[in-house]
Amino acid sequence: MTVAAYVRVSTQQQKDEGSHVNQREEIERWIQRSSYDDVDFFEDIAVSGQSDNREAYAQLLEQYHAYDAIVVRELSRFGRDPLTVLQDVEDIIESETEFVSINEDFDTSTAMGRAFVRLVAVINGMYADLRREQAIRAAERRKEQGLEVGRPKKLDDALIREVHDLRDKGVSYAAIARIMESEPNGPESISGRTIQRYCRDSD
Repeated sequence: MTVAAYVRVSTQQQKDEGSHVNQREEIERWIQRSSYDDVDFFEDIAVSGQSDNREAYAQLLEQYHAYDAIVVRELSRFGRDPLTVLQDVEDIIESETEFVSINEDFDTSTAMGRAFVRLVAVINGMYADLRREQAIRAAERRKEQGLEVGRPKKLDDALIREVHDLRDKGVSYAAIARIMESEPNGPESISGRTIQRYCRDSD
């Protein structure tokens, strides 16, 4: 069985101190104690967990279904936004790929791990409802003030159609992002994760 391991350090100083090496070694020790046979590493070095430009993370989100499990040393390495992290964990385990965080002793292959994810899903739903209510109230206030409502799109409708065409042809999110940046009417910068959101929103 094969596991994908995600390693991330936020700063150049952490890289210089070898924090990513420590993460990798701890994961390798865990692999030796586990039932998994092999590991592929995905590494974002000197990249913030809140950044939209985590290339290795975007690749992992595209490929996780090919692995038996995803492992991180700790959840904070997976990202800094708890709701986004837990949503990604939900997506991973829905594909029947397990998720393991070594330091938190969090393993979705266990009954306790699965129960935790279900609890988190309920909490996420509650927060999503609250955010929608807040967004509606904010939109109503902007309308009353005669202001535009909604976040400006990075891609126009024609580019969004091109995104879907490329994705249907099997092009990766990261590669599509680079193509969009090269388009005459494309954005200066767009992440693979944003491309994934455009595709997910249309499903």
